[in-house]
Amino acid sequence: MTRRRRMAGVTLAEVLVAISIGALLTLSVATLHARILRLATDTARVADAQDTLRIALALLEYELAHAGYWGLVAEAKQIEGRTGGAVPLAAGVTGDCGSGWALELEQPLEAWSSGWPLACAPFGGAAPASGVLVLRRVETRTSAPEARRLQVQADPWSGRVIAGGEAAGPGTETHNLVARAYYVSPRSTGDAARPSLRRKTLQRGPRVIDEEVLPGIAAMEILLGIDDDPAGTPGHGLPDRFLAPESATAPVVAVRLSLRSDGPHGLAMTRTVALRNGPAP
Repeated sequence: MTRRRRMAGVTLAEVLVAISIGALLTLSVATLHARILRLATDTARVADAQDTLRIALALLEYELAHAGYWGLVAEAKQIEGRTGGAVPLAAGVTGDCGSGWALELEQPLEAWSSGWPLACAPFGGAAPASGVLVLRRVETRTSAPEARRLQVQADPWSGRVIAGGEAAGPGTETHNLVARAYYVSPRSTGDAARPSLRRKTLQRGPRVIDEEVLPGIAAMEILLGIDDDPAGTPGHGLPDRFLAPESATAPVVAVRLSLRSDGPHGLAMTRTVALRNGPAP
């Protein structure tokens, strides 16, 4: 009898059990594989968001560290042709963000907590809960005089803004003028659903253009570090408090920037940058 059973092979019930076990194993492996893929995708997205934040902060740190740099001349008030000076340069700037905005050299740093305070239109609007950061300086490298570009020519005693490529005198250096406004737009170039860090920037023309810096930045918070210590006292030159830009009245010696990425993770990074070129007004 035992021999006959063995020769009869497996029963239908055994086959069904084996198929069920195999299906369960296959489903488990497929589920595990899908979870691993999702985890790998999420990890990659987090890494990409972190890289985006690091790159954006590194760029803004460089810009902040050089704000108020005017080449050979120490202070903007020594530069003729600036807005607010005795004889402002009469140079039309296409797309300028206000009358003489690019030449407001005595304000190397301006910031707002939210909204859009400039006369030029932001690309796709400005994110309502994000800050705006304006920086002015000259490029660190010298340039040849160039027509249709705003430049600063200076020696150690004085300087002037030019727009016609005038030749530089003896002992004078020429630097291209930099004026930029950083902000967050709710859209990016080619993707209306993704926010981006953008800037208004002065170019040859002279003109102000709007360009994308990095997609994937959803918000920018700006806090200004003010110095309450009088000159000659311990702690002078270091930030004592960080305040919203609208509340900062004492000399500003540092800026604290926080950027937040888009996506479900909403990662954030913060960096504090000391100003190198003297307290901002």
